[in-house]
Amino acid sequence: MKIIQDIICQVYAGQKSRKTIDLVLYTFIPEYEKLNLDYASRLDDESYIFKTEDEMINYFVENTGLTQTFYWNKKNNNPDRIMVGAIITEDDKLIMSLTIDGNEETKNKYFAKLKSILNSDIGVISYINPVDYANGHDFISKYGQNSSTYPKLAV
Repeated sequence: MKIIQDIICQVYAGQKSRKTIDLVLYTFIPEYEKLNLDYASRLDDESYIFKTEDEMINYFVENTGLTQTFYWNKKNNNPDRIMVGAIITEDDKLIMSLTIDGNEETKNKYFAKLKSILNSDIGVISYINPVDYANGHDFISKYGQNSSTYPKLAV
């Protein structure tokens, strides 16, 4: 079967939560590569460098009205080249994503598993670029009705 690169599965996870982010990370890429500590900055002090990844993630989870996207990779023992994304929206919602290389079967398997562990039927699959939405409520309104349909890849 033909391998498709950069398949992006995005699923609505509800209220932003560190527990949810960790669940997806440890499910799909245990022993993931830690983020660089200058990956993101505080809204009130852009020159501040976080001391740990935990401090950085917790800052965005614990403070309201912030937007931030995080992506984690794992270079070794990751045959489908899974990258996990956590998109924190301004309305304090969380969209989790998996970017993978695979075929139709692989895509469907990962999308179903992500929806299952997040207990959500709201999601979408795109290719190369993530889909567009303004915040969590916008994601629900755009992709909640037809979550099992997604754009076909033009080959």
